[in-house]
Amino acid sequence: MGYKRKTEQQQAFADVVEEVCGSVEGGGEPVEVWSPIRDRRLVDESGVLWRMRGGDLRWSRLEHLVRDPAVPVLHVNLDEVKEVPTAERVNLMATIRPYLKPAGDGRAPGDHTEFVAAEFKADDQRSLVVVEESC
Repeated sequence: MGYKRKTEQQQAFADVVEEVCGSVEGGGEPVEVWSPIRDRRLVDESGVLWRMRGGDLRWSRLEHLVRDPAVPVLHVNLDEVKEVPTAERVNLMATIRPYLKPAGDGRAPGDHTEFVAAEFKADDQRSLVVVEESC
């Protein structure tokens, strides 16, 4: 004998989304979020084209790049792009460690935050790190 849920207990998917996220403006139209990692390229304010290097960025390589003050680090969260000053990079690494470091603690239960990181290169071989945060 299987378990059957009572019809009056079922919620429509839209009702669940509204409970969790609130009312969706714009008739539920999908919103395109800018992602240099997905696009594998970005052009900075100076017009320099940066191309993503390789695929997954090893934790040790990420640590090395982030410690180098000559390497710019961008934190992208939805449509907000912020260059991370050298003094704040230790905090950024502590924040992303559970998400990106192999054999790390992992994220807390119920945490829906995700981080990805990638290295980008300019034609002159300068590096740039992009850390994207999503929920």
